[in-house]
Amino acid sequence: MRGLLQLSFLVVGFPFLGLCNWDVKLPNDIHVWEGTCVQIPCSFKINNGMRVLDNFLLYHNPVYDELTKKFKGTILFNLHNPAENLRIEFLGHQKKEDCSLLIHRVQMSDSGILGLRMIAQRNEMWMSYMPLNVTATVPQPHIQLPQQLQELQQVTVTCFLNYFCPEYLVSMRWFLDGQEVPPDQVKQSVSKSPQRISTDSQFTFVPDWTHHGKELSCRVWNAIDEQLSEKNVQLDVKHTPKVTIEPSPHLEVKEGESATLKCLLQSSNPKAQGRFLWFKDEKILSKSDENLTLSKIQWQQTGNYQCAAVNEIGCGKSEAVHLQVLYSPKLSKIQANKFTVLENDTVDLYCATEAFPLPTNYTWYQDEKQILGETNQNLMFQRVNRQQTGQYTCLAENSEGRGEISEKARLDVQFPPTRVFVIIISQTPIREGDFVTLACSYEQSNPPVNSYLWRSPLSKKVSSNIFNISKVSWNAEPITCWACNIKCSASTPLNLDVQYAPRDVKIILVTPKSDIRSGDRVQLQCDFGSSHPQNVNYSWTLNGKHFHKGKYLNWSSISPEDAGLYICIVTNSIGQGHSREWDLNILYPPRHFQVSINPSDMVMEKTNVELTCEADANPAIHLYTWFDWRGRKINYYGQKLTLWPVMTYQSGAYWCQGTNKLGTGQSLPVLLTVYYSPETIGKRIALGFGVCLAIFLLALLALQYVRCWKKIREQDFREQPNRQGSFFIRNKRMRKPPSTAAPQSLGYYNPAAEERVDYSTLQFPLPSSPYLETAPVSIQPEDQSVTYAVVKKPAKSDYENVTPQSSPEEEGLHYSELIQFGDGRRLTTQEEVEYVTLKH
Repeated sequence: MRGLLQLSFLVVGFPFLGLCNWDVKLPNDIHVWEGTCVQIPCSFKINNGMRVLDNFLLYHNPVYDELTKKFKGTILFNLHNPAENLRIEFLGHQKKEDCSLLIHRVQMSDSGILGLRMIAQRNEMWMSYMPLNVTATVPQPHIQLPQQLQELQQVTVTCFLNYFCPEYLVSMRWFLDGQEVPPDQVKQSVSKSPQRISTDSQFTFVPDWTHHGKELSCRVWNAIDEQLSEKNVQLDVKHTPKVTIEPSPHLEVKEGESATLKCLLQSSNPKAQGRFLWFKDEKILSKSDENLTLSKIQWQQTGNYQCAAVNEIGCGKSEAVHLQVLYSPKLSKIQANKFTVLENDTVDLYCATEAFPLPTNYTWYQDEKQILGETNQNLMFQRVNRQQTGQYTCLAENSEGRGEISEKARLDVQFPPTRVFVIIISQTPIREGDFVTLACSYEQSNPPVNSYLWRSPLSKKVSSNIFNISKVSWNAEPITCWACNIKCSASTPLNLDVQYAPRDVKIILVTPKSDIRSGDRVQLQCDFGSSHPQNVNYSWTLNGKHFHKGKYLNWSSISPEDAGLYICIVTNSIGQGHSREWDLNILYPPRHFQVSINPSDMVMEKTNVELTCEADANPAIHLYTWFDWRGRKINYYGQKLTLWPVMTYQSGAYWCQGTNKLGTGQSLPVLLTVYYSPETIGKRIALGFGVCLAIFLLALLALQYVRCWKKIREQDFREQPNRQGSFFIRNKRMRKPPSTAAPQSLGYYNPAAEERVDYSTLQFPLPSSPYLETAPVSIQPEDQSVTYAVVKKPAKSDYENVTPQSSPEEEGLHYSELIQFGDGRRLTTQEEVEYVTLKH
């Protein structure tokens, strides 16, 4: 039936496969029991992205009708008709390509084939099938075992049920050989993928050979702790053969008797192959049957025995059994950490032997003489001495009898050299720097002395007992030598008693206890650290010259001139010692002030001038103050005052003042002269010349202004009576009586002219002129556009604006045009008329 359905699926789906390329995923198998629910995960994909799912139907046992080309069957779900979906809930989403369903209250009649009909746009369809198994009772779960279970290899066993209902949840429990498996070895899970829906449980454990043939059970429980169903399987655990050894008669036998060991096979999966193997102390003995027989057993056959069997899985060994042979002590031997020891060391001799049972009595011998009272296995010397050196043997005894005497062992007690001492071979007494020879000697030594050490046990060993000091020091430490064999012995330190000149000579300030100031009372003492011999003499030097004899130097009132380098000398019969140079430091206030000027006290302006304040003071001056010729303090407090660039106004006297912690002093004034540079002198000459030239030009301008002003005033005075548009020009020549034959003049008669009056008429085009005063002038309207003057020239010219001509043909009328700055136009030049242009 299932093959027929799959065939139908291929027949129905094939026409649409090429059209829409449907990809629908559903579970292959679902199991559910009556009364529960079932969740069906579903996903789809239309590979042609241009089409969209329009509807889908869920059929129960669908049948394809070849005539109508349609499916027939009970429709359980219709996406477009939710009212008919009584027990089925749509959990998916079309846009998310999810078509999951949930069937509530599953009935027995729901068992069968479910067909999911997918309908896309343009009436393109697809049918997918899924079997639904509904039972009246809960079905058994399925147990998945690995292909092979092998001992001591971890495995995971899965129990699953193709069922999931969110309304009726179930869980699974594991039982091994009737005992419930702890929850920490079990993992529960639920699979809700379109390919598979199931409730799973995984049990992880490590099987051993005892689990072979045991029953493993998986049981289904509901939420109220009721068992619903179960599935049992029998474990087939592959393992190596499991064997044990059975002795006969027992595991303790006396030497010379017989014993039998039997190998028993407890379990093997698969069956054991071949013969049994026997081992003694992990070494193979032979291949034999299940019985191993030992005849006339020897003490060497004591040991751990094992038997083994082999199958396809591997070799299985039994637990080791110890076969013990009873025998008297054998192979006795004396053992110790070391047989060569130092005197007073602790020595422990041990009598080792092979015996069973263990020996109960021991006998010890030194140089073949029994050591009375020593019956233990150990012979202990807490503080061994040289008399205990010798050959030692032992004899052991147990319940089986007495053993053989052991081999000889020599104990060698060694001791370091005794009574070591140092002697002086060279002459005495010894002075500092002498060559000294010493020798190291001793009384006894075992073994003989082979090396020596001098001064320190950490020094380098030498083979000679002679020690030379090329130049002995004044403070030579006592000399010790060590005579060495296996250990070194030290001598009593020898004091060389070296004589030397006074050492650590020093000068001590007795008074005052603090700083020395000028005028104080001062006392110096000459002292030394050591001298051998002790009788000494004292002397002093000042700045390298002999100064004084005696232990002390005294000043009732010290002055700065007493300062210097003092040395104290102490002398004995060996030599003399010198102190370090002692600087007698005397403190005094500033004095001997002097101001120096660099480069000189007469400098050119804009140069660099450095004034230095020099003085004698101890301690050094920490504050300098500068003053100028006016007694004003300069805002600078260093020893050197720098003026840059110096200017002429800085000429004058300067003086400085210095201060230390003892007082203040000041210098005498020094004069600084600053003179002008050639550049400044040239600039000042040029400036003076420019000022004089400016004054001269201003004077010329003023004179010219006065002349112009007078001329204007004079001109204004002459023009004052004729403000109506006409004026007369006076000629200095005598005026002649007018001729009666000449045409009548058009000008005004000027009575001011004494000999002759010339007539001149001016016509102005504008109502006012900037060259006249503001008095009104009568102007004809027709004359506003042209300005002209009519001059009547007599035989002899007496007009200012006409140059006299001697030629008779020039007598007549000469016209001149006055250009007035205004709106008037210039008249067109006429023929046979001369014009003169006057520019104001």
